Amino acid sequence: MLPGAQDLIEELEKQYKLALLTNGISEVQHPRYEKCSIYGRFDAYVVSGDVGISKPDKRIFDIVLNKCGITDRRKVLMIGDSLTSDILGGINSGLDTCWFNPSKKANNSNISPDYEIVKLSDLKVILS
Repeated sequence: MLPGAQDLIEELEKQYKLALLTNGISEVQHPRYEKCSIYGRFDAYVVSGDVGISKPDKRIFDIVLNKCGITDRRKVLMIGDSLTSDILGGINSGLDTCWFNPSKKANNSNISPDYEIVKLSDLKVILS
């Protein structure tokens, strides 16, 4: 787990619905979640292998929003480290997006996140 992630999740869960969305094989992803100290703090866990749809397909984001009972997409922030799956998927779904870019990679794509952060703690500024 990234430094500061547990504290951030514990703080965010008090005010927001949280979901984990990942592309991957169910048999691999679920044990990873369950071993993590923040397991149980999320309102939804969605693995592409469980639903047969992967990011950036809008339908997997719809599944997450439905599981969380969210109907107003304007109140959702998709945070992810992949421009081509996380951020593009969020854009395809009409969500605000935040690219977590700790390596400070250049964005040489035509995908434009609404926000970009290099440390998890930077998220607090966006949400304030």
